[in-house]
Amino acid sequence: MQEDLIFYAVSRRKWSRMNSGGYFTPEDFDPDRGFKCALPHNLQDYLNADYSGRKNLFLLVIDVSRLSTSIKKSKKEDYLYLYDPVNLDAILDKIKIDSNEEGKFDLSVKSYS
Repeated sequence: MQEDLIFYAVSRRKWSRMNSGGYFTPEDFDPDRGFKCALPHNLQDYLNADYSGRKNLFLLVIDVSRLSTSIKKSKKEDYLYLYDPVNLDAILDKIKIDSNEEGKFDLSVKSYS
């Protein structure tokens, strides 16, 4: 199944310096490894595995159809990897999120047909 939206979390503080010239580039971006983005069905697992205990994050909502980058699905994990900076017009929204008191995230995305 092709997903229309993917998600990436970024520090609110670092957001402004990580997007320039019409593109968002993660701080530790490596074009050989790419960077991991969550799919709707594994968003909560992604956040709890990689951002547990974090506060003041933006969850970027990325429209796959607007991306000008190459996308690959991991064979070992259930995530997508992007191998180029993200064009800003593919980012539909930035949602402020925080972990709860236990350091976990409790959110999900539902798709309706």
